[in-house]
Amino acid sequence: MPRYHFDLVDSRTVTDEGGAELADDIQALDVAEEIARRLSKERPELRGRHFAILVTNQEGDEIGQVPLDLLH
Repeated sequence: MPRYHFDLVDSRTVTDEGGAELADDIQALDVAEEIARRLSKERPELRGRHFAILVTNQEGDEIGQVPLDLLH
């Protein structure tokens, strides 16, 4: 299974060092949405500051981004 990474980004990046093995890009984006929802609830101070979860595959290619602001 491919490995995906979920980084918290704005003007800087908080890197996901471990990543997760998932079936495909669709599942990785679903996980990113879950992470974004959880962060939006647990860390409301991140809302309105252009934070997003950046999803990359094991080669470092961007799969997509899920903005925290869209999920509250």
